[in-house]
Amino acid sequence: MIHIILIIVCYIANISAIEESAFVEVNGSIFIGKRLYSGLENKPFNAFWKIPYAKKPIRDIRFKPPELKDWRNGTLDYSNFPKDTCRCYNEDNLYLSIYMPVFYDPTWNAPVLVWLEGTSKSLGPDFFIEEDIVVVTVSYRKSIFGFLNTDDEFAEGNMGAKDILMALKWVKSYIGSFHGDPNRVTVIGARKAATIVASLPLTPAAEGLFNRVIIMSGSALSPADYRNYNFEVMNKLYWNLNGPFDKLNRSKLYEMLRNYTTSELDLASQDIFDSTDVRDNQRLINSFSLSVEKSKGAFMRKTPYHVYKSRFTNNKVEVLIGYTSLESLYKLHGFADNKKLLTYLNYNFQYLLPFEGTKDEYGSKRYRKIQKKIMDFYFVNGTIGVRSLRRYAKYVSDQVIYPLMRQARLHAEVSCGHVYLYRFSYKGLFNIGWKSSVPHLDWAGATSGDEICYLFKCKSVNNEYNSADMPSERHFIKKLVRLFANFVKSGNPTPKTTDGILGNLKWEPLRPGKSIRAMNLSSKLRMVAAPEEKRVKFWDQLKSEFFTEQLNREC
Repeated sequence: MIHIILIIVCYIANISAIEESAFVEVNGSIFIGKRLYSGLENKPFNAFWKIPYAKKPIRDIRFKPPELKDWRNGTLDYSNFPKDTCRCYNEDNLYLSIYMPVFYDPTWNAPVLVWLEGTSKSLGPDFFIEEDIVVVTVSYRKSIFGFLNTDDEFAEGNMGAKDILMALKWVKSYIGSFHGDPNRVTVIGARKAATIVASLPLTPAAEGLFNRVIIMSGSALSPADYRNYNFEVMNKLYWNLNGPFDKLNRSKLYEMLRNYTTSELDLASQDIFDSTDVRDNQRLINSFSLSVEKSKGAFMRKTPYHVYKSRFTNNKVEVLIGYTSLESLYKLHGFADNKKLLTYLNYNFQYLLPFEGTKDEYGSKRYRKIQKKIMDFYFVNGTIGVRSLRRYAKYVSDQVIYPLMRQARLHAEVSCGHVYLYRFSYKGLFNIGWKSSVPHLDWAGATSGDEICYLFKCKSVNNEYNSADMPSERHFIKKLVRLFANFVKSGNPTPKTTDGILGNLKWEPLRPGKSIRAMNLSSKLRMVAAPEEKRVKFWDQLKSEFFTEQLNREC
């Protein structure tokens, strides 16, 4: 039986170095890691950094699905923490890192939490380690390198999502060597990564690779993703690479995509769509996002909405999904500094819709009708003034919150697994999203990314973990992590009637056809009727002019 082994190497003179190392036998090889200690409870754990789970996606396999990396037997050193030498994009990024608590019972296997790295890479697993959970972080291809879709064999799309599937297969095969239970795997992701996580239960390609998902501030039903504008992306990309207004030449474009440097392609992929494109679509646009594929090894063959209308494979997956109370404050930086700018929106209010559908000509009669409905609902007397900042914040935040709520409700209707909804509104030392976007805005609540540093130890605010205010923050961290850890372990955030940290708190799952109730994650944890439900109903009513929904529950 493969198990953790302690190796005493006689020829190593430095005994302290041995004590700081960790050794695991994996498929006939010895992985060398490093012994660390958690931040709150000083609990020992072993770290193994930058383990390759696929070949480097460069040269001939750039824009191609990931390929298995040949296994090299021997002693492999994964004990060095990878340092980011630059902030530029790196194509050589198909790696995972593993953090395992030190278990003294060789028969014990712990649940596994797989974190999909988004923009925040310097995150520590400390808090989940203290809950006896094995943590795996996975990096994958992003932007043009991960999600270019040319509608042919050159780039079939969703390469980044397929990277994640390959990483999950690696975890399934080898996590047992690290005392992880391959049959208790939870995948977690925030923001753009959350869209991928939210898509995993909807694709047969992920069947059997995980049991639970945690979706933070994202949704597979965001209208910015799974849109059919692959040709537009290619055409605009061609202009960026070859000069404007030249007719698209696929052969020449593919030659440039194969041969241009990483930085050149990264630069050319910026600002593919401008504000006019967004205005004319009435929806946000992610230039390189998840898409419906035609290939044999497709990640998604149907749009998520149509998957929900039919039977889907992973309908027993348990879901924990949530949002922050003011998701999109980063868009309000200019308005927060100069509230007078809000008044200009009265003459130039270009609305956005948080659901898929047809687009209207800007300024048309139908456009003006929808515009008026939105302004009348969100703003007093349908007028935007200097005191409308919070109302405008709710409006822009609903571009994230409504798709998320919609998926949560749809999933609860057709899935055999429970769906748990949270609303994060805690304001404290580690609200990194708020501090980076509107640091001088003195409101209650939280914004996108604010929950991350309460779940993982963030290097960017490392000094704050030792501040004088840490005792109260520590108490909240322990509660929050316990809820998420319980879900990872059992699929239920509050499985016990009484808990030493949570007391008698009970998190109720969503009930189809009932009012929307969420666990409010603030200084006081409690179930609440979601304050955003009135806004959800408004968008439901507006959407009913475009769509009807017929869903069947099949268990």
